[in-house]
Amino acid sequence: MKETNEIKNKIYQIAAITDRGQRLNPFISPIYQEKFNEINELIKDLEKHNSAISEEKLSGEWELIFSTVELFRSSPFFLAIEKALNDEFKSKLFFKLHQLQVGSFGLSTIGRIAQNIDFDKKEFISTFDTIIFGLTTIPILGWFKLLPTFGGRVITLADELVLKDNSIKMSLQKTKVSKVEGLNKIPIFSKILMDRWYPVKEVWEKLPWNKESPSCEVYVIYLDEDLRIMKDIYGSIFIYIRPSISLLKLVERS
Repeated sequence: MKETNEIKNKIYQIAAITDRGQRLNPFISPIYQEKFNEINELIKDLEKHNSAISEEKLSGEWELIFSTVELFRSSPFFLAIEKALNDEFKSKLFFKLHQLQVGSFGLSTIGRIAQNIDFDKKEFISTFDTIIFGLTTIPILGWFKLLPTFGGRVITLADELVLKDNSIKMSLQKTKVSKVEGLNKIPIFSKILMDRWYPVKEVWEKLPWNKESPSCEVYVIYLDEDLRIMKDIYGSIFIYIRPSISLLKLVERS
């Protein structure tokens, strides 16, 4: 137990000093690459202490603390896109372009990312907070904010949740953007676009280039009472811990 806790503490340290792994993403900041190798070795060491993976241990709320790729890719929505593209190079290119679209000049950043797994309902709820215009000033000329900070919580619902051979499979259903306490809604657009579910699956199936329903699969490579490490179909790593604030309560407020 002591050795396991030491390994986990080192993982938490790397997650903190690398901004949830984003400082290890060569596209964003090609530095600290030695930490990438270090955390991979720590994960391998932790796998040696792995125990049986079950629905009961997976169920409940989790919060993302580390990713080897863009943070938003932990959502079933983007995992389904990754699977549909059916090519690792195409996937990486698509997500790089998306990152450029939403993150250029630091106009949009990602806040808290959380998940709730419910095998009784066979549902998987994923959320991530997006913050727009966090810092909008003209250096030297002024120190006041030019624009207020806006944002919202993107909620994605997947169902048909199944655990089999240490893999989690699910089917994407719908998504919506809701208010986050402390952030202003986006003017005009909020009344039109926010706080309503969008039937992603229905739209997806009507598009002629999509040959199957939106679904995704991720693999559990380590699990205990407070830490979960996942891997997507191309080997990208996502690390979660049990949260201090209830995701369910946050979603209910949305």
